[in-house]
Amino acid sequence: MMLSLETVKKHVRSDDFADDDEYLQILTEAAEEHIANVTNRSINELTEMSSDGVSLPRPIQQAVLLLVGHWYNQREAVAGTQMTEAPHTLQALVKPYVKLVEE
Repeated sequence: MMLSLETVKKHVRSDDFADDDEYLQILTEAAEEHIANVTNRSINELTEMSSDGVSLPRPIQQAVLLLVGHWYNQREAVAGTQMTEAPHTLQALVKPYVKLVEE
């Protein structure tokens, strides 16, 4: 898990609540794996693209937090009757990091 549990808990506003720690770790790992799949890059490759070479680039960190927040708040496959995507979300954050497949 590249993002700290503390960072994730602050994002979902549960920093004073420990009951969901394991669940948040699972969501964070799933989000990181999803972004790795979407970008065709490993987490290590994405990390190497950051300015410090240690953490994920900020847009990728934000994409992970967006996914975790969404999954944490929407625990079922369908929620509500009207779904809309906020502008500049996941696709906009990860698109610059997508590795095109060489043919």
